[in-house]
Amino acid sequence: MSQLLGFLATFAVGTAGFLLFKTLRIPNPAMLGALFATAALNIAGLYPAFPLWPVSFAANAAIGFILGRQIDRHTLAKMRELLPYVAGSAAGIIALSFFCGIVFYKLSNVPLETALIASTAGGITEMMIFGMSLEADLAVVACVQLFRIVSALVLIPYVVTFSAKRIKVTKAPPTKGQPGLESFSAQDYAVLAFVAAAGAATGLFFRIPAGGMLGAMLACGAYAIRISKRYTYDPRARFAAQIALGLVMGNRMTYEMVLGLRWILLPTVLTTVVMLTGCVALAFLLHKLSGWDLLTCLLCTAPAGLSQIAIYAEEIGADAFTTSIFHTVRILSIVSVFPWLVLLVT
Repeated sequence: MSQLLGFLATFAVGTAGFLLFKTLRIPNPAMLGALFATAALNIAGLYPAFPLWPVSFAANAAIGFILGRQIDRHTLAKMRELLPYVAGSAAGIIALSFFCGIVFYKLSNVPLETALIASTAGGITEMMIFGMSLEADLAVVACVQLFRIVSALVLIPYVVTFSAKRIKVTKAPPTKGQPGLESFSAQDYAVLAFVAAAGAATGLFFRIPAGGMLGAMLACGAYAIRISKRYTYDPRARFAAQIALGLVMGNRMTYEMVLGLRWILLPTVLTTVVMLTGCVALAFLLHKLSGWDLLTCLLCTAPAGLSQIAIYAEEIGADAFTTSIFHTVRILSIVSVFPWLVLLVT
């Protein structure tokens, strides 16, 4: 009971942060408001003790449920069209990560393997596991990774907003729908909730990066295709999922982590700026080559977490499915290729 009350209290703090950021008209208020409100709670030593995995699981399953409705019978054809752009983007981000790692190493006193692992635009969990295998400084890895992700989540919405106002954007063609389909019934939604949970659990069981979200998304999309119906969702589900993600990330921002940044602040800030600038440049190149919506391109190359960026894309009306494909390939490419690069040069 005490753990449940702790979760409810923390969720209430995150919701208060959401409402504050929304009142201040800060972009992506649900996730950022919850993140900073619960981070302040954690840094002050007031974050209640309760298991975070059910919160993370539910949030990722909900995001997969939301994105799964974009999957239809044209999805495989669309993925084939995306392949050259996805591969080029992943290669560019890997090269950018390697460059940032070398810069970090030159500006700090940390070992080369630690600098490379800390600076790559991969997932925190995946890089921490790889760092353990090489006996890297995990505190540095966690600090730099979290700083980059939070910086991206804060700055990318402003870049997106600025681009929307200043640049005439050619919208990407919408995902092909299936007109005339019957809508889901209440019973269908009950089954869909089970399908989302089962898909999320399967993705996590096989240790797929962002497997909870991807598993739920594919399972929900496949189920909707199977019964030849379409479904919608209540926008409040999106806000709740974003608040939950902010709550989980806020738990990672500890007082010790903030103090740890003092010794590596310059290389951390500099490499984060280089990474964000390079990713924005990749987005403009992707926009020029593909003709897609610039907002979608910016989110496709953003060096942040898959679930956070995908749900933000859904919120602002960008192509969330394309964004998810790009980030899935980015993470898988980094997890597959980057360890070999690190071993090659260390």
